[in-house]
Amino acid sequence: MKQNRYEHTQRTRKNLILRVILLTVGSLALLIGTIGIVVPGIPTTPFILIAAACYIRSSERLYRWLITNRFFGPVITTWREKRGLTLQTKIVTFLLVWGLLGGAALFLVESIFMRGLLIGLAMVKTLVLLRLRTVTP
Repeated sequence: MKQNRYEHTQRTRKNLILRVILLTVGSLALLIGTIGIVVPGIPTTPFILIAAACYIRSSERLYRWLITNRFFGPVITTWREKRGLTLQTKIVTFLLVWGLLGGAALFLVESIFMRGLLIGLAMVKTLVLLRLRTVTP
């Protein structure tokens, strides 16, 4: 009987440690994904999907909050159900990428190298967007 209590305590402790790790990784991924909305070059969708995967295994409350969030919820739901992005999500992302990176390259940066780097980054993000499957809402 004592051995069963000990095993149960060990399992509970391991589950708690795993839960804390998943909550930490999920929260960091959500933070990076949120920063990626406004900072060009940081992808948003993969980090939000990582946060959802961590939260679904560690906190039902946080997962429910994430999938009902008006900004992140539709992207997660669409990806989970159809493994793609809607045309609207792609267009908004495309406009943000080119608006921010293109605007920075044209108006904020004087170095030709940095302009090329920003335009190259925008082109890579565009290629990634074009390769992702477009789904209907």
